[in-house]
Amino acid sequence: MRRETKVLLVTSVGTAMAAIDTTIVNVARDTIAEQLDGTAGSVSWVLSGYSIAFAAVLLASGRIADRFGRKRIYQLGLAIFTVSSALCGFAPHLSVLIAGRAVQAIGAALLTPAALSLLLPEYPMERRSSALAAWGMMASTSAALGPMLGSLMINSWGWRFAFFINIPLGVAAYVFGGIVLREARDETTKGIPDPISIVCGVASVGLIALAFTESKTWGFVGPRALLAYGIAVALIPVFVWRCRVARLPVLDLSLLRRRSFTTAVAAGLLFSIPFYGSLVADLSFLQEEWGYSVLGAGIAATISPVFSFLVSRPTGRLADQLGHRAVVVPGALILGLSVFLRAGLVGSGAAYWTRFAIPMALTGAGLGILIPSLNSAAVKFLPVDRMAMGSAFYTTIRQLGAALGVAITVAMLQRPGHSTLSNFRAAWLLHGIVSVAVIVVMLGGYRPPPAD
Repeated sequence: MRRETKVLLVTSVGTAMAAIDTTIVNVARDTIAEQLDGTAGSVSWVLSGYSIAFAAVLLASGRIADRFGRKRIYQLGLAIFTVSSALCGFAPHLSVLIAGRAVQAIGAALLTPAALSLLLPEYPMERRSSALAAWGMMASTSAALGPMLGSLMINSWGWRFAFFINIPLGVAAYVFGGIVLREARDETTKGIPDPISIVCGVASVGLIALAFTESKTWGFVGPRALLAYGIAVALIPVFVWRCRVARLPVLDLSLLRRRSFTTAVAAGLLFSIPFYGSLVADLSFLQEEWGYSVLGAGIAATISPVFSFLVSRPTGRLADQLGHRAVVVPGALILGLSVFLRAGLVGSGAAYWTRFAIPMALTGAGLGILIPSLNSAAVKFLPVDRMAMGSAFYTTIRQLGAALGVAITVAMLQRPGHSTLSNFRAAWLLHGIVSVAVIVVMLGGYRPPPAD
């Protein structure tokens, strides 16, 4: 096995574990509430606590990896994630589970950007999109498979195995990573990253993610949400100022002057809304409108990650040959078409193969194109010593888009005065419109550097 393939394998395993745990517990809420004597509101923090901590810590993790060593931080994140997975699996009380999930998210946030900055230097520029496609294939397929795997585990062994599965994978990845990965860091920097920019960045991202995640309870413009937005907005100028004047800021603002990077970040934000929103809407529709069991809904949704897996790998080669815009635009068109078809085809009577399977397959194909292509579009042309930072910023913005997509979808599905079916159709229509916005952003703004 070639060295670059080994690096791809070990970094993909860690990233896949982090991705799958964003969705695998979604189907376990009722079971956890019953076994740990929790309310629906308290159990929601098993999900939201992970999302908020993940988004908040991501912003600083790229700079930390660049400064202290990408292999070291990747291995540290992997160890934290694995140990906290055991804590979650053995949690005797709901409070312990929530705390374990927050620590799990910190581990995931540390390893994700470090993994990408370890992988890309192993490949020449002309093959990086292909490498990112394989890496992104693992992440996208894992996230989409989460509900199905969660359903199978809960049905067979109980919700705790959704966490126990991470332990052997994490140990194997840690041992293999220690052997295969090479240490790398930004040798031009000394000292510690600026603590003020870290605190402001973590707090502002965390507060925005909190407001989005709690929108069902707070409302999008309720007093608590407005307070969170207000504090976050007040912290952003301080964050920008510190990033300009600090010797070792958490974000190099020169990255934002790169058109290819900022356009891909904007497209990634928009894309995350239909991606994560559809995960919620699809599973909820199958259960609430067509009466599927949790396990049945998870299995029915499997067609999406299957097509995502099939499409991801050739996508990278096409991006290397044709450019990212030529690949992202058709991917967003396929994703938009898939949700528009769901809105137009589904009815109150269950008809999976004639009304749901084809749109779900198209969704998988769209995701298989978009996830690796947008990842690659964002970081492919960055300097090697800024890849972890750029990846962290891109993933942070995408995570905020995910929180927003879930929050908007939940709000759409609970519109008063409308039938359940009309609410699902409205949510899918919104997802389709946002998918079209991805096309507009990429056509209007994305330009690779002249050297490409």
